[in-house]
Amino acid sequence: MTTFNIGSQNAASIQNVGGDMVVQGGIHGTASVHVIELRTELAQLRDEIDRLDLPADSHAQVSAALAEAEAEAATPAPRSNRIARALGRVRETLNDAGIDAVRVFAGAVSLVALIV
Repeated sequence: MTTFNIGSQNAASIQNVGGDMVVQGGIHGTASVHVIELRTELAQLRDEIDRLDLPADSHAQVSAALAEAEAEAATPAPRSNRIARALGRVRETLNDAGIDAVRVFAGAVSLVALIV
């Protein structure tokens, strides 16, 4: 009998088995770092927008569109086209209010394209 003392494990897939184990077809694990990064960028975008001096109606429109993007990004399989459309509405509203949307968006928009 062999004893393993493992302090911690860090892997895509960890299988704890007592006894024999037969694997057919392999063990697969996936993670979507891009989605996690996008969620972080959207939270930062919300913080940035909340600091802007926007008219109340513009702020409400931007907040609603951003909430849509955040909700879609929080789903198990986010659809990039929906997030992109919502962020497009954020951009348009910011531009209409005279705000430089490119500066405000920073990294969020570039991450949308990475979601597959």
